[in-house]
Order: sequence, then C-alpha cells, then structure tokens
Amino acid sequence: MKKLIIGGVIFIFLIIFLVFIYNDDFLYKKEIMKITKIDTISEDTSVNMLGLEEKYYEREITGIITNGKNKGKKITVTYSESYSSVVTEKYKVNDKVILDHGEIDILKRDFYIALLISLFILALYIIGNIKGLLSIVSVILNVIIFYIGLILYFKGINLLLLCMIEIVFFAVLSLMMAGGINKKTLSAIISVLVSISLILIMLLIIVKTTDYKGINFNELSFLTVPIDDIILPELLVGSVGAIMDVAITMSASIKELIDKDNNISVKSLKKSAKEIGKDIMSTMSNVLFFTYLCASLPLFILAIRNGFSVSNFISSNISFELTRFLVGSIGIVLTIPVASFITIKMFKRGEV
Repeated sequence: MKKLIIGGVIFIFLIIFLVFIYNDDFLYKKEIMKITKIDTISEDTSVNMLGLEEKYYEREITGIITNGKNKGKKITVTYSESYSSVVTEKYKVNDKVILDHGEIDILKRDFYIALLISLFILALYIIGNIKGLLSIVSVILNVIIFYIGLILYFKGINLLLLCMIEIVFFAVLSLMMAGGINKKTLSAIISVLVSISLILIMLLIIVKTTDYKGINFNELSFLTVPIDDIILPELLVGSVGAIMDVAITMSASIKELIDKDNNISVKSLKKSAKEIGKDIMSTMSNVLFFTYLCASLPLFILAIRNGFSVSNFISSNISFELTRFLVGSIGIVLTIPVASFITIKMFKRGEV
C-alpha cells in the first residue's frame, strides 16, 4: 500500500512537471512559435560527385508566437529542408520551434527530454522502489564530481590524478546507493579500485613499450593539449561503469550463495563464481561493443556512402573506439576473479 501511495505521488508530480515544461515558453528570451500549418513551396533534387541524389524542399511554415511581446501573433516563415535531415530539421504541425531574428533556429526539445526523464524515473521506482530512485541521485552526484574535476583540470591539476580520485568517489557513491552500506558493497568497491589499478598499470606498460602506435587520433585533432594528458584518463573513466557493474554482480551473487548455505565450501564458491563470471563476461563485453559501435555508426554510414572503404574507415576512425572497447573488456575480465577472491575472502575469512 505504501509503495502504491508513493508511486501515485511520483506520478502526479511527473504529470505536473511535464505540463509545466510544455508551457514554459515564457522562460525563453527568444520567441517561440507553435506550428499550425506547413506547405511545400518547391521540391528539388541535388546530385553529388558520386552520383548520390538527395531531395531538398522549400517549406512555408505558419505558426503562432507563444511568448514575449508578440505573443498570440500569427506569422509565416520559409524554411529549407533536406530529405536526410542531417543539417536540417523535419517539422510537423504542433511542434514548437525557437526563432532567431524571424527565422526558425531549432526545435524546442525540452518537453521531449522531460518526457524521457519522467519515464525513466517512473520505471526506476516501479522496478527498484526507493533504491531505484537513489540511482538518479548517484548519477547527479557523479556528474557534479566530474564537472568539479574538469574545473580543477583547467586550473592546472593533473587529469590522470583527478580521474583516479573521481573514480574512487564514483565507485563509493554509486555502489553504496545501489547496495547499501554493508560488506557486500565494500567488497565491490575494493574490487573496482583494485581492477582499475591493474588496468592503469597495464596501460602504462603498454604505452611505454608501444608509444600509442596503432591508434589513430584524428577525432582528437582539435585538442591543444598533449595526447598523454587525455588518453589514459579517458580509457579509465570509460571502463569504470562496466567494471562497477561486474563487481557488484559478482559480490552480490557470492553473498547470496553464502546466505543460502552458510556451510558452502570455498571450493564450491570459487566454482560457482567462475560459472557466474562466464555468463556475464560475454554479455558485458557486448554492452561495451555496441555502445562504442553506435557512437561511430552515423559517421560510418556517411563515410561508406561517400566512397570510403571499410578498412580505411576502421583504420582512420574506429581504432580509438576499438581501443576503448578492448580496455573495457579487459577490465571486465580482470574484475571477475578479483571480485570473486575479495568477496570470498571477506565472507569466508579463515577458510580461504
């Protein structure tokens, strides 16, 4: 009953939140227009050097100003739109757009973002209760910590040192809010820190022996700082989420086995931990793979459509993404035995 009441309160709050965001036009300095009518004035086809065609449209968009001194005024603007919508938007009736000097600038997206956030919060509560909502708090706190780290970096503090300190905070906050304050959480935190330290040592050895050979840094070409300042922190921070997931999974699973049978032998625990590790190893690696793959997918399609070969694109653009994936996957594999050993040692002390 209590869960239902809290859920109802959250639902009502989210509805009020969405209604407010949908009607928050008065908060914007620029004029907002709600589209009431769209007419196509002309249609044209452009062909590039490779013979690929794309259609372009000239639209006449009519709408009503919803804020400012011209609120309620009906206006009509022209807008050029491409079929692919890579650099233009596709608008529809009832969309709200932000105007800049009488021309359409961008779509007003805050309501759609608020809707996704609301669905996320609702799903977290339905599935995870209050503990699920705490994950939002941990994300917000981690963003604040990350932002503070960036500020300190621009003040001259070493980024790698900052990232190692931040990783400690990330692990402690996230895992404590997910699992509470107990030995299971402590074992997961220690496992994360040990695994990250092992990865850092491994990366330092590889960097010293290879000097980043085999990695193309084209996507970092606009940086005005040495590559060494950025790469190691990026690889470590990119791996910490998956490592925390594996660490808490292994710790919780082993703790559950011990709770079910307090007399279970260390040998049986190690065997069970190994089987659990096998099950999560491939799935977590795939999570990393598809996460990094989707980041490069639009650029990959664009390159292939414009005549790049797959091998050329991979060597020039995806080598860094593959490096992130491999480092994260190694971290996952390392965390399984590390978390297993630490958790068994903590809960079966004297028997290991």
